[in-house]
Amino acid sequence: MQHHQFLKNLCSLVAISSLFGVVLTAVTCNNCQDNNVKCVNETHFSFCSSGVSPDLVIGCPDGQVCTALGQICMPVGAPPACTEVNCPTCDGSSPFVCTSRTTFQTCNGYELGDQIIKCKDNTFCSINSGKYCVDRCEALKLEPTFECDREAT
Repeated sequence: MQHHQFLKNLCSLVAISSLFGVVLTAVTCNNCQDNNVKCVNETHFSFCSSGVSPDLVIGCPDGQVCTALGQICMPVGAPPACTEVNCPTCDGSSPFVCTSRTTFQTCNGYELGDQIIKCKDNTFCSINSGKYCVDRCEALKLEPTFECDREAT
């Protein structure tokens, strides 16, 4: 009986995997996908078309991720096509570092401080701007993506 249940579960897994095969393949950031976009990070994409500027980066709506599926942005929980998250680390050159889209922390040389500082509502971490937190448009003017494109924990 146990063997029968195992085979049943295995068959279900294979069936689901074949339905979402494109999702289970390793897609890396900044590569054009079958849906004609490239996810630049987990929540932003640009178009793979000679008629659209490659510098145009579009963010998915809040609570959605960039996918390799037909619908570019889908609710969190859908498999993101790109999960590469590049966040700066304390390298001794800056007293602060972004630790998410909306938070930053102090740096003590190469060590991250304990206190997490949250940006005001509707602003995003931008240490490179010299203002620490800026509105979305200003943040994306300075960089093609956020300095640390990760959800705050």
